[in-house]
This record gives sequence, C-alpha cells and structure tokens, in this order.
Amino acid sequence: MIIKIVTYNNSTNYGALLQCLCLKDFIEDNFDCSVKLNRYHPSKLIFAEKYRPLITKNFRKFFGTIKKNLNIYYWKKHAFKDQFFENNNDLKESVLSIYGSDEIWNFRNAYHGYDPYFFGANDQEKKISYAASIGRSTYSLLPANIKSEIFNYFEKFQNISVRDKNTAEFVHKLINKEPQIVLDPTLIYTPKILEDQKFISRYVENDYAIIYGTVFSQQQQTIIKDYCNKRKLKMISVGYNNLWLEHNHLDLNPTTFYNYIKNSKVVFTSMFHGVMLSTKLAKQFYFTMDPIRKNKVQTFLDNFDLYDREIKNEINDKDIDFEDLNKNLKKHIFNSREFLIQNIDNCIKNETL
Repeated sequence: MIIKIVTYNNSTNYGALLQCLCLKDFIEDNFDCSVKLNRYHPSKLIFAEKYRPLITKNFRKFFGTIKKNLNIYYWKKHAFKDQFFENNNDLKESVLSIYGSDEIWNFRNAYHGYDPYFFGANDQEKKISYAASIGRSTYSLLPANIKSEIFNYFEKFQNISVRDKNTAEFVHKLINKEPQIVLDPTLIYTPKILEDQKFISRYVENDYAIIYGTVFSQQQQTIIKDYCNKRKLKMISVGYNNLWLEHNHLDLNPTTFYNYIKNSKVVFTSMFHGVMLSTKLAKQFYFTMDPIRKNKVQTFLDNFDLYDREIKNEINDKDIDFEDLNKNLKKHIFNSREFLIQNIDNCIKNETL
C-alpha cells in the first residue's frame, strides 16, 4: 500500500524539509505502508533556495551555501531514501494523496503563483490535506478566473485540514465547509534521524543564542545583542547570513540545525518553524513579525497565548511557562494525530470494500 505526500520537499529550507519528514515518518510509524513524495518542485522556487544565494561576492556565503546544499543532499538520501514519484497517477498501489503541509496553496507565491498541481490537478486518487496554508494570500485576493477551478479541486477532497485561521476562512468561503485546524507536522512527531549522532555535522556549542531568520530591524538587532551580552551568550545565526553577527553557520543539515536549537539557551527568530521548533523543544524564544509569515503564525500565537514573545521596544524577561503550555499542546497534538489516523483509516477501508 502506498500513500503519497504532495508538499515542498525538494528544498533547502529547514522547515519545509522537517515538516515533510515528520509527516512521512508519522504515517509510516502508524500504518503498514510505503510513503512516496512528489519529485515535482517549481523551478523558480528551486532556483531561489539553492542557487540564488550563490550569486554573491561574499565568499563565506558562497562556500557556505555550496556546503549546505551538499550536506542537505546527503541528509535527504538517508531521510527520504529515494521515496519519490514523478507523476500523480504513476503509482498503481496508491490509495491516498495527502496535500501539505506548508503554504502549497499560496496562489500569490512570489516564485510560482497559482499552481494547480498543489490543488490536486490530474490526481485521480482519494485526497485529503494536512496543515495546508495559503500563506499571506487571502480569500479577498483570489482572482475570479481561478476561483471556480479551486472550488472544483477542493470538492474532490475527502477531507481538508489547514494550519491557520486565514486558510480555514479561505476554504470556508470557497466551498462552505469548516476545515479542521491542525498543528504543523513538526509538532506531532520526532523522526529518529533528528536524534542520530552521526548526522550532527558540526559540534554543538555551549551557552549560545540562536538567531534564525533575517527580519530584524536595527533596533531589534540592538535589543538582541544587549540581551545576549548581558547573559554572556554567544550569538549564532543558523541557515542565513546575518551581517550584523560574527557567527553565521550556513552549512548545517537539518539534524544539526535541529540540535543547535535543542541545545541553545534562547532562540530569536522571524521564521514560522523557528516558533514551532522552539515550542516543541521547550526553548525560551522571541520572535519578530515577518509580514510574509504573519498569517501563518498568528493562529499558533493565539492558541498558546504567545504574543508577548514578540520583540518590540524591549524584551519581556518573563519565561514561558512550558508546564502550562504543554498541557494545551498535548490536546492539539492528539487532535492533529487523530485527524490523520481517522482519515487515512477511512480511505484504506473504502479502498478494500
């Protein structure tokens, strides 16, 4: 039995890779099946992530990007084990396609815009979505010429789940159905490779703060530096070259990246998955509100009352009460897992009737 996942996986973005792996491994751990991943990835998005960072006069960034691409390629060979399919209807034993997670439904994506592939075009299998998102798009911005097309695609889904209220509103207004809001896959499962020491490609240091992302104003940079200097924390940027920092680790594979967050004292991030992983690993964290990611992260901040972690004119010194937060998180994890298990079970049962 084969279950397909359609998402962003041909990527060098840590969040995209980890959400895909967590969903894949969760399914394989709960069902006697093989999970296959879509090989298709929009060419402009591939260029933006893998090759555009190479167009630079900064030699450290250039060689760091080459090393990152190679490290991720090696890591993916072990994490995904060549479990890919080319075309939607190539796999005769496939019983279900799962669309998501990530913002695959963002019809205003800067790199590929509206892409029918991610809405199930030419896919004859039963379909559900898990934690899909439209990102910064909104229903009001949906062009009339594709509204009926997306409506028809959604009508062919057995069930739809999303990861934020903005996407839930989009689905409801389009097809008059209430999709379930679920957690990002990184919060419902921990793949073994993330704890495998042989995939830690760089020594994880002591007494440091992680900076993950690039959307930090000069004032926010000063606030972060003051916070870390006061506590004698080394500041390490992971995945991105922040010129205002001395230490930029651009070449990490996802396992090393995960362990850098896991062993940090505090995390400063402008990234959606920076917030997700900090919460998962019970790390004190602070975030800046990136306009591109605002719609994606707001639902999570609402559900777990985390708006006071935003860096504005100062930093809130009060620690997150993870004992209290985790009680709420466990309920959301249970509901998210149940959505997957029940819907996959239903599709398998219907297939055998």
